Amino acid sequence: PPPPPPPPPPMVLYDLLMIVKSTVPKPQLAEILKKCSTTVLDSGGVLTDITSFGTRALAYEFKIPGEKHFEANMVQMTFNAKPSVVAAHDFILSTDERVMRWIHVKGKALKNIKSFKAVDPRNIKHAPKKAE
Repeated sequence: PPPPPPPPPPMVLYDLLMIVKSTVPKPQLAEILKKCSTTVLDSGGVLTDITSFGTRALAYEFKIPGEKHFEANMVQMTFNAKPSVVAAHDFILSTDERVMRWIHVKGKALKNIKSFKAVDPRNIKHAPKKAE
């Protein structure tokens, strides 16, 4: 028989933090998030949370050629995915003029779900107590 296939690479927990220009309307901000979340889902990942912190004042002015920004929209996306998704996000976000900065923060690698043993307390038979 042929050897079993290699196990899939572990899913890794990531936080994607983005700083988007404050002049970007909400539908366009949703479009940016949709592109990133579609990349995660297409790779077999799981999107666990999206948090918008709204428009915030920046700690210092961001200078982009011809522009100065003193406030921006801040968004956080949490997901479990293969490490290759990070490179895909970097390409998407680097080509989008509306995104000023982004960073991926890596969390712990998750175990494959099959490695967890399912235990239902209703199915555990309790050993009878010994009489003393």
